[in-house]
Amino acid sequence: MLKVRLLMIFLIIIGSTLLYSQELHSSLQLRNSHLWRGSEVSAGLVYTGDVHVDYKSIYGGFWAGGSADGSYKEFNNYVGYKNKHLTLELWDIYNFSPGATYNNREYFNYKAKETGRFWDFRSYYTISEHLPLLLSWNTVVFGRDRNSNNTGNKYSSFVFGEYPLYKKNDLELRGRIGYSFALNNEGEKSNFFAGKAGVNEISLILSKRLTIGNYPIPLGLWSMWNPVDNRAFLQFSVQVYSF
Repeated sequence: MLKVRLLMIFLIIIGSTLLYSQELHSSLQLRNSHLWRGSEVSAGLVYTGDVHVDYKSIYGGFWAGGSADGSYKEFNNYVGYKNKHLTLELWDIYNFSPGATYNNREYFNYKAKETGRFWDFRSYYTISEHLPLLLSWNTVVFGRDRNSNNTGNKYSSFVFGEYPLYKKNDLELRGRIGYSFALNNEGEKSNFFAGKAGVNEISLILSKRLTIGNYPIPLGLWSMWNPVDNRAFLQFSVQVYSF
């Protein structure tokens, strides 16, 4: 009994130390659409929110999105690691929108052939402060990124480069070019992000930080073109709060 009590006391001390050394962060945005890797996930009034905890270089949390009319619903979990130049993340993504054509009714179904979710591995590397070019490789490593026979994963990937084209005070313009393809396409043209391999995102992303009194209001304007699928989108966003 004494050993059990000592173990419980030790775990309480360790847990309290970790709790007080962590940092809690959250944010909420309103948008006229939700854009992602060359596609429009949802149109109309959309909210997106995030809650995560940082512990030194490691972090984890939840991300959620939804539309005002209920046609779009998404809830994700993620963990990540970051240092000065490199960020690595694994996202467990579950879009349970009512009109989904895949399994959107079993949140805890992790069977590869049946699940409606997918795991998205993400990596970001910024070259240097003098050359702030952001390079990113992202691959769907599990889930509903399957071939037409549902016998294996396509491992659809999206790579992009992003660079600040203009920055002055609280105004910044960034440019991004992205290319999508499947590591295991088995003769199929399409991947998770586009109808075929190719440049599926060319974006200009404008951000402006307004301040009303002591309250900051970050605004965003995102112009996106998808040459592969011959589509274009425009997103307006405002951040309601962030801490």
